[in-house]
Amino acid sequence: MYSIYFLTSLLSLLVTASPILPRAGGPTAKSIPSDCTIINPLPHAAAAAACSTTGVDGYMPSSNLSSAHLLYSSYFESSLSPADQATQCLQQCYGYGEPGQCKSALVGEQIPTPKGYFGTAGGVLETACLFYDSYMDPTWFVAAPSGQYVNVTAGNIYCPQ
Repeated sequence: MYSIYFLTSLLSLLVTASPILPRAGGPTAKSIPSDCTIINPLPHAAAAAACSTTGVDGYMPSSNLSSAHLLYSSYFESSLSPADQATQCLQQCYGYGEPGQCKSALVGEQIPTPKGYFGTAGGVLETACLFYDSYMDPTWFVAAPSGQYVNVTAGNIYCPQ
């Protein structure tokens, strides 16, 4: 009798609909509401300047920022313009995880992949989109090696709660 009850319970669990799990791939881009403010934290930007989609060369996140606050990174070849890459990266950051989990994003070209990326030694220069769980500050950037971190755009996403 108990075995029939157990078997029936087990079968009902197996056929019960379950939520669709997210598919593999990058985070879904989500439009950033107009009441949110995006501020460019790169050292060249004024503290109150809006995020520009015009990239700059030569700034990279410090190792402290990346080791302590990096949420997500993707490295890819892109046919999008730098302005479109910046928009997509910021929208993916906004759509990442729970609301407000991703606070800032950086996108640029000629960014080296990390050691161990897909089992490689790293160092391959690609376009990258990086997400952080903290707002970036101009003091968290350092000079990049020549030819790396080209067309870099970054943004802190501030939204009312």
